[in-house]
Amino acid sequence: MSRDLALRRRQESRTLGVLLAGGVIGALAGVGAAYLLLQARETQRRTTGEDLPVISSGGAVKLGALLFGLFRQINDIALGR
Repeated sequence: MSRDLALRRRQESRTLGVLLAGGVIGALAGVGAAYLLLQARETQRRTTGEDLPVISSGGAVKLGALLFGLFRQINDIALGR
């Protein structure tokens, strides 16, 4: 009984660690992406003098498809495919 409990606690600890690491990595990636978008917008503003959105609706759809593909690849790696 105590072995099962110890194994369960280790698994829960590992799960929590993976979730926390994934959350930190995702947050850092999101901040990095936002920084790049802001830099591109500032460059566009200095170059053209216009304050246009950096990403269009078509670009947002492409980005969403890219992220979906990334998540699918991560899932495939986790399943050993």
